[in-house]
Amino acid sequence: MISLSKDTVIFRSQVFKMVREILSRNEFLEVDTPTFKPVVGMEPYLDPFEVRSPNGREKGYLITSPEYSLKQMMATGLDRIFELAHTYRSGEMGSGVHSKEFVMLELYAKEMDDVILRHFIEKFLRELISALGREKDKKNLTNPKWIRHLSVEEVFLQNLGHGFLKEDLIKTITSKKLSNTPVSELNRWQYEDLFFLVFLNLVEPKLGEGIVFLYDYPPECAALAKIVDGVAKRFEIYWDGLELANAFYELSDVEEQKKRFSDEQELRAKLGKEVFPMDEDFLGCLENGFPNCSGISIGMDRLILKLSGKNGLNEVSPYWMEV
Repeated sequence: MISLSKDTVIFRSQVFKMVREILSRNEFLEVDTPTFKPVVGMEPYLDPFEVRSPNGREKGYLITSPEYSLKQMMATGLDRIFELAHTYRSGEMGSGVHSKEFVMLELYAKEMDDVILRHFIEKFLRELISALGREKDKKNLTNPKWIRHLSVEEVFLQNLGHGFLKEDLIKTITSKKLSNTPVSELNRWQYEDLFFLVFLNLVEPKLGEGIVFLYDYPPECAALAKIVDGVAKRFEIYWDGLELANAFYELSDVEEQKKRFSDEQELRAKLGKEVFPMDEDFLGCLENGFPNCSGISIGMDRLILKLSGKNGLNEVSPYWMEV
């Protein structure tokens, strides 16, 4: 365990206390869910830690997100819930902003779409910054350009002069020499791989200072979000270019969810990773009346990092470790 200063320990406590106060005031119920499960999420690019008993007869995984468990709770008839959950991701390291263990704030709200949730979370962040942020950032809140809401298509057009069509991505990859792969081979890549190769190299670094809500992703990047009018209804939040949060207008169609899970299983197999079975309990909750809702996950250690003005997770997180 890393040794944090007394002031940092107190500051973390103040942030968690205020998060709970704001959400409670807005009628969110705090819940708790398992961090050790027999079945985990199947995101192709996230890897969980496997846990076994000493005799090897018991096996499970530490969660990469409490998402499935919280959605099962929403299906019981709850309207607004949140959890400050400990989550674990293998391979998360480097650059001072990754940690194998971290605290995630995850919340869900019935009858909120992604637009309503975006504006709710903006108010939530403004309140946290006003109370606990640096003086510099408190002053920044008065600048209308410091917090921006931009569509993915907007930032692609601003920075690259085109949207996110597959052929445009391939042209940019070749012209900017992001890969030495021949065009014929790039055409066989997964769309997501093309998109994120361009986004991470040429768009994300240009988001600039301040807080950016980036919304309406390509449908191929929908993950667990609904697709409406040809775009995935999800958003991410960046603060000075650091990704803080990921949100979805939640998919509730069980057949579509099964299809996406099947696609993820195929991709995990293609990548040479362990292929997990579908979470039948989660699929059952979609089948039995999952509500119209949106949800968001916020990396609390990163949020504390930005609120405090420190330089890396090693200064604010008790979970960060050098490997």
